[in-house]
Amino acid sequence: MRDYGQKRDGNSFSMHTVLQILRAMSAVLGIVTIIIGVIYAAQIFSLLARALQEPDSIHTYLEIWTEAVGGDELDIVIDGTIYPCANAIAITVLGGIAVCLAWISMGLILTGAKVVSWTLSDREAVKKILKHAFGGEKAPKTEAGGKSDEF
Repeated sequence: MRDYGQKRDGNSFSMHTVLQILRAMSAVLGIVTIIIGVIYAAQIFSLLARALQEPDSIHTYLEIWTEAVGGDELDIVIDGTIYPCANAIAITVLGGIAVCLAWISMGLILTGAKVVSWTLSDREAVKKILKHAFGGEKAPKTEAGGKSDEF
């Protein structure tokens, strides 16, 4: 690139340096997002494992959620026998919450991975590799009917 007679100070930042700093900050943000997602996922799965290994430790939470979803009002009476349904509904609600939280934490991990990939990947190198691997043509070959053999 030509200089065109411009003089630069040794202390000034070029636009390339600023872009490199922004890319590094974006990569760090992506890595932090991945770490947060992994921590949340580990906490959710450890809570589920603890609930399965020691059911008595989760009993108080189940009682609170049983009252929150309706308590004794949801009991079904058939031929004088009372079938409590609030416990099943509370377990379903807690399971749904756990699935949603796990989904959110996996979304955090995926988002962080995409940010890191977008900021640190060399797109030109990837294009060259794909061009070398699949040939130089941009569009897949089509038959006479206009339909492609490839997906």
